[in-house]
Amino acid sequence: MPRYVGFIRNAEGSHDGLSPDEAQRTLEAYLAWSDDLEKEGRLVISSGLSYSQGRVVRLTNGVLASADGPHTEATEVVGGFIVIEADDLDQAEKVFATHPHLRFGPIEVRKLGENGCEA
Repeated sequence: MPRYVGFIRNAEGSHDGLSPDEAQRTLEAYLAWSDDLEKEGRLVISSGLSYSQGRVVRLTNGVLASADGPHTEATEVVGGFIVIEADDLDQAEKVFATHPHLRFGPIEVRKLGENGCEA
């Protein structure tokens, strides 16, 4: 079955106004969503990404350079990812459309392996 990745995007400060109770309920909603997908056999992997540790690696004119990151000039940052199995992009969109994160920011849905790396 084809696999699709959902990039969880966060706008800067999107979670700042949450009380501790709201933050806990939000986390529980995220976990319940993932648990439901796991029970359906659709969830492949999901994980948050570190905001404080990472590197940006570039090769420019044969010279390798790296800098501490992540760096972004956009107002949204990829805060995590989820890989699911779905019949097609439309079904993947429907699955991600139920994710509780959508109240905080968008989820970019892309098919994996379209560039010859995987069917």
